[in-house]
Amino acid sequence: MLRTLILLTLLITATAGPALANEVRCPASLTVQAQPEAPGGWSPYPAKDQHAFAGVTLVEGDRAAQMAAPAPAALEPDRSLRRGRSEIRQWDFPAARRDNVFLICRYAGTQATLAIDLPRTVRRCQITEETDARGMVLDKPATAPQFLCR
Repeated sequence: MLRTLILLTLLITATAGPALANEVRCPASLTVQAQPEAPGGWSPYPAKDQHAFAGVTLVEGDRAAQMAAPAPAALEPDRSLRRGRSEIRQWDFPAARRDNVFLICRYAGTQATLAIDLPRTVRRCQITEETDARGMVLDKPATAPQFLCR
């Protein structure tokens, strides 16, 4: 029985391990250290603010150079599908990708972002966002966007 359990655990680890290692998700929230700039006579007191995941931008090129630019050149999704009160956008990447692609995770109520280079093994990124009745993506959705690259 113990041997069967160990073999089953190894099998699950062997089959699930690589898939999970190739997945890229934005963190659900971002903590930002706020350091106020105080005018003369005032004392600033820093605080930590928590911000919920709000969306993504996918960019092709050198991350350092693009992030130094005023506005990184975002990749347009390859497909967009409206399903009920949600919009699904999808980016597909060829197996032999020449240029670097990186992900920028955006958070509500802050200009602070997180960025990460996508592993070359990633073939698809998909985001599902809540929309209104006209199909417009909501600025303040009831549920956070769902995002995954694999």
